[in-house]
Amino acid sequence: MGTYSIIYLKKPEMAKEVNNLLKEKYNLTYESYNGIEYGTFFTQEMFDEDLRFMNEDEEGKQNLSHYQRPISEETYYLLLFGMGNCFGDIGTYCAKISCIAEEEIKIIKVLQEFSKSPE
Repeated sequence: MGTYSIIYLKKPEMAKEVNNLLKEKYNLTYESYNGIEYGTFFTQEMFDEDLRFMNEDEEGKQNLSHYQRPISEETYYLLLFGMGNCFGDIGTYCAKISCIAEEEIKIIKVLQEFSKSPE
């Protein structure tokens, strides 16, 4: 529970490129899992890796254990982005603004600065 803010890119398919730009220009660091960087904006690559993890990894299979495997792309999409979930979609950034962590504050400041640039 809480209050969330979702920021949408005008071109969601550019999420990976925007993440790379933010990382380079504003010196952000991203976590990486299985070769996929989990940047500021949710990318198609992140979705694909999450789905692979849920279907193939033993730890991932423990999540949503009541769902039959393999979980389809459509089902997983609805679980992440469907009604009542805090994620927006591919190409979005979601922040819990009712209880902001220090890292979130840095990202929000970066996004405010980035929104002023013509890039």
